[in-house]
Amino acid sequence: MSVLRRLLRISVVTYTMVVIVLGFVQRQLLYHPLKATNLAVAQFPDIMQSFPAATDVSIRCTDGVTIRGWLLRKTLAADDAPVPPRPLILFLHGNGGNRAGRVTWYQMIAEADADVLAIDYHGYGDSEGSISQETLERGCDASMKFITEDLGYHPGDVMVMGTSLGGAAAVYTAANQCRTGPSPGALLTVATFSSMVDVASSIYWWVPVRMVLLDRYPSDQQITAVDCPVVSLHGEDDALVHMKFGRRLFDATADKAADGTPKVWVSMPGVTHNNLTTDGRPFIQDQLNRLTHRWRQQQ
Repeated sequence: MSVLRRLLRISVVTYTMVVIVLGFVQRQLLYHPLKATNLAVAQFPDIMQSFPAATDVSIRCTDGVTIRGWLLRKTLAADDAPVPPRPLILFLHGNGGNRAGRVTWYQMIAEADADVLAIDYHGYGDSEGSISQETLERGCDASMKFITEDLGYHPGDVMVMGTSLGGAAAVYTAANQCRTGPSPGALLTVATFSSMVDVASSIYWWVPVRMVLLDRYPSDQQITAVDCPVVSLHGEDDALVHMKFGRRLFDATADKAADGTPKVWVSMPGVTHNNLTTDGRPFIQDQLNRLTHRWRQQQ
C-alpha cells in the first residue's frame, strides 16, 4: 500500500505541475503571432491589383498602443458622395500569422465588390503591444471608432467578418456596436466557436480548463446582443473547432435581425479548418456576394 500511495502522490504532483505549467504558457499556446517590421501594402502586388487605392493605416487604442492595418479600397470615395461606393468589411483574422497571410480572403471580398479594413491585433505583424482577450477587444473597439469617426462610415455600411478566433473578435465587435448603436450592416463568422472554454476543453480534456483559462471569449453570450443580420459558415470536417461549437454559437443567435432578416447557417461539406480558402471558398464567396447585393438593394 505504501508503494501505491507513493505512486499516487507522484501522479498527483506531476499532474498538478503540468497544469500549472500549462496555465503559465496558455497564451503562447493560444496565440501564434507573426511579427514583421514593415508590412506596407504597396509591397503586395496581388493586393494592389485588387485594391488600387489601398493605403496603410495606424490606429491608436485606448491603452496607448498603436495597431496597424490596411484600408483596401478599389477607388476613393468622392467627398460629396451621399454613400460610399461600396460597403466596408472589417476583417478580423485568426490566431496565427498576420494580415499579410490573408490575401485570398481579401480577393474574395474584392470579388464581392466590397472594400476592406484588415487589422493586426496587439503583437501581430507590425502592431505594437502584447495579445490577450482584453487587448484584442481594445483593438476592435479602436477599429470601429476609426471606421465611423475617421473614415466617416455609417455603421450600417460596415460588415464585420471574422474567421476562427477572428470570429470571436467579430462577435464582440458587432455586439458592442449593436449595444451602442447604430448596428452594423451584418456579422459574418467562419469556423467560429461558442466559447474558448468549449474549444480548449475539447483539446485539453484532461485539464480543468474552466478553472485556469484566462482568455475565455464567451461568444455565445456576446451574440445575444447582436441585432444585425448574421451569417455563420462552418466546415463539416473541422477537427480543430468542431462544428458543434459553431452550431452552439448560431443557436444562441436571435432567429431574426431587427430588420426581420433571418439568420443564416451554412454547413460546408468536406471543409476543414485549414482549407477554408480552397474547398470552402465557393460557400464563403456566395454568402459575401449575397450580403453585398443586399447592401446595394438598400441604397
